[in-house]
Amino acid sequence: MKMEFRKLQISDLIPAAYNPRKKLKAGDPEFEKIKRSIEEFGYVDPVIVNKDLTIIGGHQRVSVLITLGERIVIVGEKVFVSSAEL
Repeated sequence: MKMEFRKLQISDLIPAAYNPRKKLKAGDPEFEKIKRSIEEFGYVDPVIVNKDLTIIGGHQRVSVLITLGERIVIVGEKVFVSSAEL
């Protein structure tokens, strides 16, 4: 498996129905913590998606980024390769 990175519109991403984390909203302590981190250090941890653009890591970051007015995010897409390609 390898990771390919690219920029995508947040609106193109599909939240996973099976996301085990609580959906955050402004005012929630964890939401505010993530927001402060992004404001202080920038957006440094890409959202991870699979090939159909379903979010498999980063649902909470996406919620915060939307609130901050971001429309484009860097995503890492998991790409499975054969052992011969490695």
